[in-house]
Parts: sequence; structure tokens; C-alpha cells
Amino acid sequence: MGTMKTGVPLKVSLEGHVEEIDSVSEAADFLQRWPVERRGHVYRSALNACSAAIAAQISHSDAMKVFTGFARVTGILVAESGPAMMLEPRRVQSRLPKQGRMQPK
Repeated sequence: MGTMKTGVPLKVSLEGHVEEIDSVSEAADFLQRWPVERRGHVYRSALNACSAAIAAQISHSDAMKVFTGFARVTGILVAESGPAMMLEPRRVQSRLPKQGRMQPK
């Protein structure tokens, strides 16, 4: 059941070659071809998620979300209109009130 299509294909670019990934098995195949020297924690998470989906332990949708995260983090995700998307760093805001601010009553 690892060939279940996910709907909209995800486009990734590796070494100048753009591929469309539209199933968990295609994502797993892509990950098997990922350069060994670039295999880290995010890679292992994506591979484990794809393997779990193929074994029907998690949903295909959840596995593709993890693979999409992998593609974003590694900079290989291709936007519909062009080159790989570059993520800008996000600022994390504290949930604690700033000093000097009044607490609502």
C-alpha cells in the first residue's frame, strides 16, 4: 500500500534535477538516493516516517508532512513558480509578559 498517491505532487530539486514526489514510496525511494554524507536527524525522521506509512503504522499524509519538512530544512523544496524555497529565520516570541507590562485583570 506504499504507492498511495497524496494528491498534489511535491517538487524537490537535487543536483539541478527536479523530481515530483506524489507518494510515500516515491519519497522513500528519493531518500534512499540521498547522499550518505548529508544523512542526519531530519533525514532519519523522514525515512522512518515513510517506512512507518508503508507498514501502515502512520498515515500517508503524516509521512508526507514529515518528508515535506525534510525538503524544507534541506533546501530542496521547489516552489510552484520556480527555484527551491529559501526559508527566512523566524523570531520566537516568548509567551511570558515583558517586564514592566501590566497584566490584564
